[in-house]
Amino acid sequence: MRPIMDCNVHLWDQRDDPVGWLADRTAVRDLLGDYDSLPEVYPLADYRAETAAYPVRGVVWSDAGSADPLHAAAWVQRQADGQAPGAAEPPATGARRDTAGPGLDVLLVTLADPASAGWPGFLRSFAELPAAAGVRVRLVSGLGGGTALAGDAVAHLRLMAEHGLTLTVEATADQLGEVARLARELPEVRVVLDHFGWPTDLTAAGSRAHAARLAEVAAAPNTATRVDALGTIFGDWTADRVRPWLHGALDAFGPSRCMLGSDLPIERLRGGFTHLYDAYEQVFAGCTEPEREDLWHGTARRWYGG
Repeated sequence: MRPIMDCNVHLWDQRDDPVGWLADRTAVRDLLGDYDSLPEVYPLADYRAETAAYPVRGVVWSDAGSADPLHAAAWVQRQADGQAPGAAEPPATGARRDTAGPGLDVLLVTLADPASAGWPGFLRSFAELPAAAGVRVRLVSGLGGGTALAGDAVAHLRLMAEHGLTLTVEATADQLGEVARLARELPEVRVVLDHFGWPTDLTAAGSRAHAARLAEVAAAPNTATRVDALGTIFGDWTADRVRPWLHGALDAFGPSRCMLGSDLPIERLRGGFTHLYDAYEQVFAGCTEPEREDLWHGTARRWYGG
């Protein structure tokens, strides 16, 4: 098995820094189905135990919506540094590096609203964490987002380039034009489209339309995409069901701008890590080995690792 850099992992502790939609297990039930089985606490050690049979060499942690994003990022940073989740806050270093627990690189993607007046200070504080890699913004309103990317928000996003941070944009299919516009306005910023543009019309015609929208985003050379969240998008999916959609993302961006992730622990609602990565093997069987190395780990390392 080739090494894996899992480009989307969620770690949380509801006792200390709650995620709103996990505190209310009905909040996004129309999206996830019954998610009562998701754990209250999911630290890095639990992820490592769940994926122990696979050569996972690194993860990109994505804040799922914590009450205090800086606190949540520092909590993951401590685990990346090999400390227990409840250890004291580490001193800020101001120097970025790839951090690792034993045998595992961890990169951090926080969640914030660039329209906030406090954005510049937030960005500076986050960038002081050694594993800081990027910020995710949500255009999707159903998950507590709905950010409008105009005016001050765009100016604030330009600051990401000064800190070497990657912008991840969570948007649905009907918002991809806005993502394409943003990428053109911010050529100095690396922009990663989350969940390969979150398709919503899951018909064959919808697949063709979605491929065209992805091509518009991919026309900007500073864009890439994360392929993950299959259970959230498709429900109880199969490899055959998702194949045309994933091929559409690959055709638009190419393997050097396409990366694979698990969305754990959320994806365990639909089958888990083994089911997912077995499907990736089937779906991308026609790729060359160098192309699959990009998909499995190389692209995520380049786009989030600096």
